[in-house]
Order: sequence, then structure tokens, then C-alpha cells
Amino acid sequence: MLGPLEVRAQGRPLPLGGPKQRALLALFLLHANEVVSRDRLVDGVWGERPPSTIGAALNVYLSKLRKLLGAEGVGAALVTCPHGYMLRLEPERLDLHRFERLVREGTEARASGNPALGETRLEEALALWRGPPLDDLAHVPFAAPWIARLDELRLSALEEKVEAGLALGRHSDLVPELTALVAEHPLREHLRGQLMLALYRAGRQSDALQAYREGRRLLAEELGIDPGPELQRLEREILVQDPSLAPPGRPSAAAGLQRSRAVPRRVLLGALAALVAASVAVPLLVLGRGEEGARLASARDEVAVVAPEENKIVAHVPVGSSPTLIREGDGSVWVADRTDQTVTQIDPESRAVVRTVGIGFRPDDLAAADGAVWAVSKDEGVLAKVSYGRSSGRFERAGFAGFDRIALDDEAVWLCGARKLIRVDPATGRVEHRADMPVELNELAVGKDAVWAVSGPAAAVLRIDSSTGLVTDRIPIVTHPDESSPYPIGIAADEQFVWVLNGRTATVTKIDADLRGIVATVPLGGGRGPLGLAAGEGAVWVSSWDDGSVTRIDAETNAVTSIAVAPHDRRTDVTVAGGLVWVSVDET
Repeated sequence: MLGPLEVRAQGRPLPLGGPKQRALLALFLLHANEVVSRDRLVDGVWGERPPSTIGAALNVYLSKLRKLLGAEGVGAALVTCPHGYMLRLEPERLDLHRFERLVREGTEARASGNPALGETRLEEALALWRGPPLDDLAHVPFAAPWIARLDELRLSALEEKVEAGLALGRHSDLVPELTALVAEHPLREHLRGQLMLALYRAGRQSDALQAYREGRRLLAEELGIDPGPELQRLEREILVQDPSLAPPGRPSAAAGLQRSRAVPRRVLLGALAALVAASVAVPLLVLGRGEEGARLASARDEVAVVAPEENKIVAHVPVGSSPTLIREGDGSVWVADRTDQTVTQIDPESRAVVRTVGIGFRPDDLAAADGAVWAVSKDEGVLAKVSYGRSSGRFERAGFAGFDRIALDDEAVWLCGARKLIRVDPATGRVEHRADMPVELNELAVGKDAVWAVSGPAAAVLRIDSSTGLVTDRIPIVTHPDESSPYPIGIAADEQFVWVLNGRTATVTKIDADLRGIVATVPLGGGRGPLGLAAGEGAVWVSSWDDGSVTRIDAETNAVTSIAVAPHDRRTDVTVAGGLVWVSVDET
């Protein structure tokens, strides 16, 4: 199937007959070991206007196929069933089935930390391809969606093979292959991101950024959209030479310096139950109001503590080597380090680290509630639950691949990615509800009786009923046709309002949760590169990724105050817990 249709018996190709007979055989093979009705066969091969003699013609073709498949060494049989026909076939007889098995084995090997075996299996899978799938049957009615599906399977396998090669440090070798693949599939963002990473690791930072700019231009011209969040994040990390982008086994000089001055910590990649027990005590520096030489801003990788009534930093907590995400949950502050692949818990009252645990992957998002912190990885397809009691778990089903944003309510874990939304049972990891969304979703937040989602491409906010998972309201952020898209990138909710962070216009949109309408749009002033958003302590707090500031918006008056937290070119994220504002400061 992975090329022009071909059947071999004892190493010899068999004559498959004319186009209609070949098409019937291909349809049976695509549904091997399934019952296929006569109507489905007719619709798939002849379309909506079959000839008047179709019944007799179909019987003739079926008879010829039975004789063909009965040849010695084919290992297949066409049998009649009560509601149609079935092609009985051992899975390893079909190249498509072997391909899928090898891809699965390769993907699992790479995800489990064996990229060499993963690359080998994926190369074996791709070697089965002999050309464009079903190339000789492209005109048949059923073929088009199957050809698209098979092409997608091959591209996904190629991307997996590249991931394994990158994990093995073969970035320079992969550049020519990725350059050709991106030229062939210029709008495929994951391939472009892999090319950018390979170029960067090969010492070609300017070429990596040029690859991003070219992709952004093509997406704007062809589809009228911006690159997705992952590609934008990768561009930012390349711009600041994020140590997490360093080749495996070859940390950058900056990363080495950070590790040399970081506080001791454990990074355990074993069972999560063991990880929960790991903890690290971190010394605390508290700044007095009149302390001589006290730092007014963070200058290293740490968490800065801001007193909201004073709009000033009152403490610093060193955390990890690249603290990125920071969240509140269960009365604690949680910090994810994507370089160390850890999550750190901070007690807001004592302002001390409680524990640091390894999770074994780079989290895309983080949330905590009901005695557990949850982390999700889009590329790894992992949803991890780390309990601070006894039990923990990793859910690595295919259903979690592609999801990169997480939110928790009292009953469920909510995940979104692209145009997909799922509701997960927190006890079992079972997907209870799955929905296709009308627009691409970029961020989630839980509010009163609802889950709120923001869409950058659609410049809209969706209200989702938390009991049914259905969209009840769609609120456009652009209210006038002549306005340019603000491209919302973040969302937070409190009891009264839903707040939306707009990346392109550096504004925050204020939505009344009960009236479900916009009540204000607040400019952020001089702050550049808005990144994180949190609501609490009578205000909304906006962090940045390029000027080291946090902006406070008063929830009642909408007055804006800027607070210097770190020097320029320091990426920050923000949350509110224990009456304080907590800002993660990533020195890169």
C-alpha cells in the first residue's frame, strides 16, 4: 500500500487486473479484517453514479479477487459475511500494518530515553515506502482521504525520526534533510521548528531566525495567520540563547555558569512516587525596607516576591536553572523548570522551598489542586500527576499528544491544543469528554461555573459549560471591523471578571463574567513583550519576557502601575498566592 498497489506471492508480483478490480482490492486492504458492505464497495469505487449492471459486475470482480488471493503464499482470504465481505489478513502481511508497528515502537523507544533504537525503528518503517501511496488509484472516489492520511502518517514518522536524531546530537547532519522537507511542506510548523533548532545547534543562529521569519511570512500570505505559540516560543528562546536549546550532553557556557551557582537540587527521572519524596531546602533572602544595598530587582534565575500593597519586591527565592512557568494551587506556589525538567513547591507563608521533584519531560503548562500538581507535554503526549501524598501517575495515551494547556476545576482536568478540548477524570486519567472547537485555542482558565478559553487566531474568548463541555458564548475581542487583531495570548478569571492578555497590541481586555461582554480595554503602557497573566489581590498582573517588568492593573479603576522586577532581557511569569505576587525570573 505504501506506493503503487502491489501484491507479492513467494517474491513474485501478481497481476491485479484492471482499475476497478485494483480499487476494490485496495479498499479491502485498507479495511483488512473488517466487514465491508456491498453499498460501501460500490460508493467507494464507482461513486454516486454506478452503472445499472453494477450488481453483476461487482460479483465478477469479487470472484476474480478470491481466485487471486487464493494463490499460494499470499496469506489472505476474501470471505462472505452476513452484511458484506471481509478480507482476512495477518497484520504483518501488509506493509501499512508493519509501518504502523515500527513507528509505534520507534516513538515509544525515543520517549522512554532510547533515541538510538527509536531512530533505527523509524528508519525501518520509512524504508517500506516505495513512492506516493495509492499513486495508481488517486482518481478513485475513496482514495483521496486515504492518500492524505497515509501522507500524514509518513510525515509524522519523519518528524519522529528527526526528533530521535536531534536527541542523538546529529543536528548538523539533519539540516540538509530538514531544509528539503520544509521546502516541500513550507506551512508545516513542526518541521520548521525542527529546522530552526538544528540550525541553532549547528551554530547558525541567524539562519535559524531567518527560517522563522520566512515561515511567518508564508503563513501570513497563504493563511492570514501568525505562527503558533510553540514556534513563537522557540524564536524567543533562540533570540536569548536559552540553555534548554543546547545539544544533548553539551550544555552551553551560560547553562554551566547557572548550574555552578544554583542551589543543590535533585533531578530524578524514575517513578513519580519516588520523585515526590525528593526535596531541597533553599536559603531565603528577605529585603528590609531600609536595608543598605538591598536589591530592587532580581538579577538571576529565581522567584521574586512582590508585596501588592507596596508594589515592590520584598524577597527573592533562588529556584532551578531556568524557572519558566509559575502557578498557584492548594495554597502553594509551583515553579516549572523546563531545562532541569523539575517542579518546585514554595510555601507562601515561610517563602521557603518545600520540595523539588523531577518529572522527566519539559512541561508546556502546569496546574495544581486537590493534593496534586499536574504537568502536560504536547510533544511527549504525557499528562503527569504528582501527588504530594502517596500516589502519583503518568498518563501517556495517544489521546494526550498535541495538548499543551491545562486548567483544573473541582471535578476535572481540562486540556486544550489546536482545535481540541478534552475533559479528563483526575482519578484515572480517562478522557471523559472530547470536543472539536470552532477555533484554535491558546489558553484556558477556570472561572465561576465555566471554563474560559482564548483563541489568538480568532481574536475571541469562548465560555465553555463545565458540566457539558459545550461552548455557550463566543466573545470577540475585536469589536470593530476596522480594528487590527490584538491576538490574545493569555487568560485569567476571578469571581467577577475574565481578563485577556493581547500580545500584538500590549493591552488587557476586561470581560464581565455575568454579562459576558467587554467592559474595558486597558493599554499596558511602556511594557514590552507581554507573556504571563494572573488575577488576585484586587488587581491583574502582567509579566513580560523582554523587559523584566510586571504591570499591575487595578481591578476597579483600571489604573496601571509598572514594577521593575528584573533587568532587561529577563523572561518572567507571574501568579498570586498567600496575599503576595510571585514572579519567576529566567535569566536567559
